[in-house]
Amino acid sequence: MERQSNSVVVFNGDATRHAQARTVKAKIEDILGEIIDALSENRVLDIPLRSRRSGNESLLRFPASTGTEVKRFTCVLLVLHLCYEALNSGHVITKRNIYYQNPDLFGSQQYVDSLVDDIAFTFGVGRDALNIVAAYKGLIAGSVIITLKNHSVIDCSSDENGSLIPHAEAIRRVDIGETKWILVIEKEATFRGLAASGYYGLCDAGVGVLVTAKGFPDLVTRQFLHILHSAFPQIPIYALVDYDPSGIAIMLTYKCSSPGLSHEESITIPGILWLGPTSTDILGHTRYHSMPNASSSDDVSSEYGYDPSPSTSPHSPPGDSLSAIPIEVTTHLSTSDRRKAIGILRRLESQPIGSVGEPDLVHELQLMLMLNIKAEIQAVDESGDMAGWLDDKLSNYHF
Repeated sequence: MERQSNSVVVFNGDATRHAQARTVKAKIEDILGEIIDALSENRVLDIPLRSRRSGNESLLRFPASTGTEVKRFTCVLLVLHLCYEALNSGHVITKRNIYYQNPDLFGSQQYVDSLVDDIAFTFGVGRDALNIVAAYKGLIAGSVIITLKNHSVIDCSSDENGSLIPHAEAIRRVDIGETKWILVIEKEATFRGLAASGYYGLCDAGVGVLVTAKGFPDLVTRQFLHILHSAFPQIPIYALVDYDPSGIAIMLTYKCSSPGLSHEESITIPGILWLGPTSTDILGHTRYHSMPNASSSDDVSSEYGYDPSPSTSPHSPPGDSLSAIPIEVTTHLSTSDRRKAIGILRRLESQPIGSVGEPDLVHELQLMLMLNIKAEIQAVDESGDMAGWLDDKLSNYHF
């Protein structure tokens, strides 16, 4: 990667990746060679495979005692064959392409996804070193020009619905122009609304870039953002996610990856900042209802520095006490939400994560659990127009 200016980076090839590809080809050749020898000697065939979840390596055998193991052996052998062909030809194939080679054999796309990731883990490389990628789903909108190695050009401001983010290996050059900020958005609908309005060029904080992976982030989107973060560290990258455990988990996946893909390289954005919405945003944009006894909520508001006084709520009659429980824009946490929040808290306890000026994730999750609330991104603006809220956040980023 060669940075030509403050706004342009050019990719001249990745020696490390080419070395990994040669290693993968050699390992596949060794496996196939062992199978050929076993056939000639009338021995049981076997393929070593290491599980990402357990970290243990096992041997898949053929013939086998169960149909499940026979299927797994056959599927892994087919994936290795397709991987070897892709590496030899220099072409990139998608996991979707692999599934449709024999959908009856694989049974589901998820089965293919798991096998591909386990094979990469077994070889000690990232999935892209296999020349296998997920189907592109990430979208980008903004004043960014991406030139691909096949000489085609993607103008990310030309489509109001956003442009598909290409695989990092296909990119030759990126020109970010006058970009001042990058906003990674959890929800596709929010992204499309902001992109269609041209918000990236109208923001009070200057010209920006909008990105979405349509929910949980895929590797292609994470790799692309890693490139931008590495090449242009002066440009802040913000996460706009739902105020719930899943939203925070998505933000943390961008920031420090996920346990199941810890072996993947160049997919994290350690400097990404949580823009919100946070508890302050949610509680500040809700109404409050009367309660006969507000002592418990008074304790909560006192502890967390929030004062739902009558003067701030024109909807309550004089003299009534107010509850610190927001209504209308929030819903209750489900059992799954609470389980996920507790899991994140345990992870943060062993591996504190955060950046200077960011809201305290532990505090936010504890407050979320205690008040039993969650809210979508749109909760910060009941009219559905987020421009004003974003202008304020992006222009005056502080917590």
